[in-house]
Amino acid sequence: MYRKSVLPNGLRVLTSEMPHTRSATVSVYVGAGSRYEADEEAGLSHFLEHMLFKGASRRPTAKEISVAIEGVGGISNAATDRELTVYYAKVPHTAVLEAIDVIADMVSAPIMDPNELEKERHVILEELAAIEDNPAELAGILVDETLWPKQPLGRTIGGTPESVRALPSSAVERYLRSQYVPGNMVLAVAGNVRHEEVVQAAERWLGGMRSGTPRPWYPAVDRDGAAPVAVREKVTEQAHVCIAFPSVPLGHPDRYAVDIVSALLGEGMSSRLFLELREERALVYDVHSYASGFRDAGCLTIYAGCDPENARVTAEAIVEEVEKLRRSVPEDELEKAKEMVRGRVLLRLEDTRAVSGWIGAQELLLDRVLTVDEVLERIDAVTVDDVRRVLEAHFRPEVGVLAAVGPFEDVAPFEGLVGAG
Repeated sequence: MYRKSVLPNGLRVLTSEMPHTRSATVSVYVGAGSRYEADEEAGLSHFLEHMLFKGASRRPTAKEISVAIEGVGGISNAATDRELTVYYAKVPHTAVLEAIDVIADMVSAPIMDPNELEKERHVILEELAAIEDNPAELAGILVDETLWPKQPLGRTIGGTPESVRALPSSAVERYLRSQYVPGNMVLAVAGNVRHEEVVQAAERWLGGMRSGTPRPWYPAVDRDGAAPVAVREKVTEQAHVCIAFPSVPLGHPDRYAVDIVSALLGEGMSSRLFLELREERALVYDVHSYASGFRDAGCLTIYAGCDPENARVTAEAIVEEVEKLRRSVPEDELEKAKEMVRGRVLLRLEDTRAVSGWIGAQELLLDRVLTVDEVLERIDAVTVDDVRRVLEAHFRPEVGVLAAVGPFEDVAPFEGLVGAG
């Protein structure tokens, strides 16, 4: 599925050759994210991500960077998460070397103009303001803060308006020098490309980067008796409720059983939560679940949007469905869920951007890449006993947390549902 080379300075170069495509996606993954930031630095990784689009050595303006990609019909963007930042460009395969040039220049030689930095600070504040207008997203942020309180893993990735306003330019530049070093980066290219040509381009444009030792990430710490329920009062038409259960890290063998649990509970219109809360009881328009995995922790989150007057009964119904699944996992239902998870993996990997992400993220976070066949084998191997064991270990109400955004003055509507143990 892929080939790997390592440059003398430690940069890992991975390719997945897809000769049947007419596109290619170039991605650079960096070990930089909110888990690497102290409290006073909240939002630092995201701030730096923005700055790298403002100009680099061979294209000193934001316009020149965007024209280089868009001028060939391509798209480029970036994303910051808790454990990584990724920069990518998807282009026609004939422009892949130019795309490598552009992304490599951005991550290795950004200009970091102080005037542009101050302008971008205001742009980021607008981005944070947009989140305030999205109560469903706020509920997801709040449930993470409740599950992992007072630590980087549970903190908002973009930081707060206060932390963004206070970040000095010197901190952004120090962070760049610390984290953007070749041993902490992966170049992943997927599409109609040749591995040898990609490696040559990497040597040309990234081979001269100086090696360095990046700062470590902050490990997850126990909740230590923190409140299991949190609310954010906001004038909304709907209540936005999230319930989260701690689960397993990204590299844990049980991660596939957790994925199956999520599929059973809340992925798609045939899931238990959708059928019960929407089709049967008409409590919600949207209810879904998703699993998240990190280096040393994980969780499964369930979201529902409902009338505020139905917020408690909706939350009760979610907990009831989890309890029903704990009591009984029918073999035929498990097989259908496994088939869904398998199918989604296969469909996703038709796209060069998804394949680039598959190889790049795994290499950065796990130092290895599982092939599609290996992942499918692990999904197939999940048994009813595995699902029951995972449900018993991680999905008891007493270990869950709940967060809600809506017209609630306090946590009273949700007391006693989770976190009683």
